[in-house]
Amino acid sequence: MVEGPTAKAYAVKISRGFRGEVVKSVFVRSKRIFIPVERLVGKKFLNADSFGKNIVLLFDGIAVRLHLMMYGTIHIYGKDEPLLKPEERVRLRIEGEARKLVVYNAPIVEINEKESLLKTLREGLGPDPLSNEWDRSKAVKNIMGFPDDKIGVILLNQSVIAGIGNILRNEILFRAKVHPERRVKDLSYEELERIVEFSESLSKEFLKLKLEGKKIKSILFVYNRYRKPCKVCGKPIRYYMQEPIKRKTFVCDQCQK
Repeated sequence: MVEGPTAKAYAVKISRGFRGEVVKSVFVRSKRIFIPVERLVGKKFLNADSFGKNIVLLFDGIAVRLHLMMYGTIHIYGKDEPLLKPEERVRLRIEGEARKLVVYNAPIVEINEKESLLKTLREGLGPDPLSNEWDRSKAVKNIMGFPDDKIGVILLNQSVIAGIGNILRNEILFRAKVHPERRVKDLSYEELERIVEFSESLSKEFLKLKLEGKKIKSILFVYNRYRKPCKVCGKPIRYYMQEPIKRKTFVCDQCQK
C-alpha cells in the first residue's frame, strides 16, 4: 500500500519530469470522470502534489486524482518511447509535446474541476505531516476524538492523520513507546504528542530516503522484524494481526507499554 511519503515522492518526480507539458491527447479507463476528458486537451500541466496517500495532477482549472493502493505505478516516457508494461494495464495516459505520463493498475483515477476535487480532499482528510498546512495540535485533537478506539487502529484512519499507512503506523508507535492495543482514552497527552511528533519526523525520513532512491530498511525498527531482536532492548519482536482491521502488527512488548 502506498503511504504518504511514497505519494509525495511520486508528486515531486512528476512535477520535475512532466512540468510544462501541454496535453495533446488523453486516454483514461475509470468510472470517476466528472467532466469531459477532452477538456484536458490543450491544458498545460502545472505541477503535482500529494494529499495523504493521494497524488493530484494539477492543470489550469482541472485536477486528476490518483490513488495507487498496492499495485499502481506511474511512469514518464519520452514521446516515442515504448511502454514498459502491457496496454491493458494502463488506467491513464496523458501525452504531451515531448513526454507522456502513464499510470498503470491504479484503482482510483478521478478527473474533475480542480476546486471541487481539492475541496473534497481537504474536507475528508486529516492534517498531512508532509504538507505546509501540517498542524500538530489538530492531529492530537483528531486522535482524541476517538477515545474508545485502539491507537493502532485509529492511526490508519485518514480523517485523523493523512498519509499514515501500516509501515509508518508500526514504526511511529514503537518510537513513541506506545502499545498498539491501548485505547486512546488511556493515553496521556504527552504520549499523544509523541505519537504526532513521530508521525511528522518519520514521514519526513521516509520521504527523504524515497527521494534519494534508497530503501527504507534503515528506519525500520519493528516492521517485518518478527522474532528478530529489538534494536533497543534485545527482546524478540512479536507479530500478530490487529483486530478489527486485520493488519500486520509488530510490537516489542518490553519497549511498548
